[in-house]
Amino acid sequence: MRIAAVIFQYACFAFALFLCYQIATSIYLPDYQLMDIVSDVGSILICIDLAMFLHFNKSIASIKMKGTSQQSPVQVSTVEKVSRKLGHLGIMLIICSWIVPKLA
Repeated sequence: MRIAAVIFQYACFAFALFLCYQIATSIYLPDYQLMDIVSDVGSILICIDLAMFLHFNKSIASIKMKGTSQQSPVQVSTVEKVSRKLGHLGIMLIICSWIVPKLA
């Protein structure tokens, strides 16, 4: 199961890099759609959030295996908190990129 999580984590980073490339090439072209770029940025943020979640979830599981039940709960790091907030921002960007064209 850990191998699948690591593969999925690297796939998330690879997809985020692909979306960065796609944004760069679409901005270079004169006929880009702004809402497509917004949804791609949202997808990048969600991919980064998911990869960070998989990384910290793996490290938390290893800490729980080593520790005893008397230990206090594992503290959430600031990197994980920030990536979670960026993931929520990505969800909002994707929702806005779907709704705004419907209103126009």
